[in-house]
Amino acid sequence: MSIPRADDHDTAGVYAQFREGLGMNIDILTFDAASGHKSAAEAVRLQLQTQMPQADIRIVDLGDVLKCQTRLLGWIYQNGISYFNWCMRNERYFLFPASIRAWILFARINTRVAPLECLLQWTARFWSDRTPDVIVSVTPMKHTIVFEAARTINPNVCCITIPVDYSEMTSGYWFQPKVRQHYLLGGEQLHREARAAGVEEARIHRMGGMVIDPRFYENSPFDRRELLSSLGLHPDLPTGVISFGSQGTVNVLRCARRIAAAQIPVNLICLTGRNAQLAAQVGQLATPYPVIAQPFQAAPPVLAHRLADFLIGKPGTMTLNEALVTRTPFIFVKSRGLDLLQRGNEDWVLEKGVGVQADTPDTVDEAVNAVLQDPQIHQNIRAVQHRGVFEAGAVIARLIDGDLAASRLTPAAPLSKAG
Repeated sequence: MSIPRADDHDTAGVYAQFREGLGMNIDILTFDAASGHKSAAEAVRLQLQTQMPQADIRIVDLGDVLKCQTRLLGWIYQNGISYFNWCMRNERYFLFPASIRAWILFARINTRVAPLECLLQWTARFWSDRTPDVIVSVTPMKHTIVFEAARTINPNVCCITIPVDYSEMTSGYWFQPKVRQHYLLGGEQLHREARAAGVEEARIHRMGGMVIDPRFYENSPFDRRELLSSLGLHPDLPTGVISFGSQGTVNVLRCARRIAAAQIPVNLICLTGRNAQLAAQVGQLATPYPVIAQPFQAAPPVLAHRLADFLIGKPGTMTLNEALVTRTPFIFVKSRGLDLLQRGNEDWVLEKGVGVQADTPDTVDEAVNAVLQDPQIHQNIRAVQHRGVFEAGAVIARLIDGDLAASRLTPAAPLSKAG
């Protein structure tokens, strides 16, 4: 169902219904690589559902949309995602930079070689039974063809992109100014890159930080000592969480082993994700201090973060912002295979002084000692607190309001090829 149009006599009534989300279809576009994009999509969904309780809001996987183009494209996409997640679990990123650049090139070529109208019509089959009013993308590269396809169904669909990195890894990864869309940006480097890419200033919208699950902002009181004891941890020791995403990577085990070998007196909560083998290996560790494995759970690990005196992980945007919001010092293991993607995140953490870098899992013990002995890091964390997901919800509501008004006054812009 498309956004309702009002005549001059019922505008107030329509806007009241609109702000409740009555009859609106909102799609949040993500994909299943690693876990950050899906976490961001769920964060946006939860916030919008709170603001627009009557809207039909769903999370859409990019692969399901691409399968409507051709089966071959769907197969290529799905196998590419599976391969990337295998690389994540094993920390072996063969040809990652080259594959990203190839995918960006492919995204551009397939809108120029194939007849654009035909490609858009194939893609638009995804919405054969549900007309989109709003599409919010937290995915890079291929989101623009999805926007254009949706406009063949509803020319006034409101398209919004939220980059979930602190910088663009390569040209065209997030910013494609030839395709009409709004950008919600949570970092100064992104603002500079958007302007340099040629994005109109009116389509750049600032946020104080990145979007993460609103539940990380909850602050219900709990008995720390009692909870640690119930988990089998020592109530008088500092506690660390080791998290390398929902896939569960070998770096979780490597970091736990190193801290145990250094005999640092801390509890460790190892988030092992969907990797059952990793969970078993953590459970079998012989350590001088308590270590537990926590497999993947549908709810975010808010309580584990709030228990933690430090968080060890990859320099992913969601991980570092979850630590930031829960005021947990962040120790990141310097990225190797993903450095092209995560270098901007690393620079941001070090620039703001909210975390410490470990060059490899074999040096993470030094970083733990540094964090536990540095009171300044907590002041730095307090200085950069943000409410990004709530700001995003407010901006999205305002943009939809504006697009509703504009659609009554001006014709839809012509479709453009993805640039």
